[in-house]
Amino acid sequence: MKKIFFLSLFAALVVSANAQTVVITDKGAVRVPSGYQGHIEYSNLFYLEDGGTAMDISTTHGFYYTPNMFVGLGFGVHVAPDDGFVPVFASAKYIFNSVKRISPTIQMRMGSFFNEGAKPYGDLSFGLRFASEKDFAFSIQACASYYAPFDQTEYKWDYTTQTEIVNTSRINLSCVGIRLGIEW
Repeated sequence: MKKIFFLSLFAALVVSANAQTVVITDKGAVRVPSGYQGHIEYSNLFYLEDGGTAMDISTTHGFYYTPNMFVGLGFGVHVAPDDGFVPVFASAKYIFNSVKRISPTIQMRMGSFFNEGAKPYGDLSFGLRFASEKDFAFSIQACASYYAPFDQTEYKWDYTTQTEIVNTSRINLSCVGIRLGIEW
């Protein structure tokens, strides 16, 4: 009876040790995000109103509270054809399957951009995240950004009539685009 008990115990330990060895030496596993993460993203944008193009560079820093949910704060530089703007935002990103190498993601940003005062800013993007075995990933996303419309006034001096010409126009920066990003 003792022999059967000890043989069963030995077999259970061998199976347990082999199972642990397989998990430890699994080189293809993706590390599940946890704790602090930083993101840098570049966006190539197309304006909805006039068809012009722009670019946006942003950085976001925050934490993964679960393996699938990132929450952070960030800011960027939006370079429009005639001007530049600074959006400041809170960001939330959800990874649908964080243990896979390729996973769909969705990201939302809410905040303000600055141009002679703060104006509302929002952004929604969805795409794919390509993860590595370490805490590093690359992402590609389709994005849509909302910048609240604002009035821009230009002052010119007409030398022939010696009068000031005031031209006020409504600027709409809402756009769609492609975003490339890395996270570490």
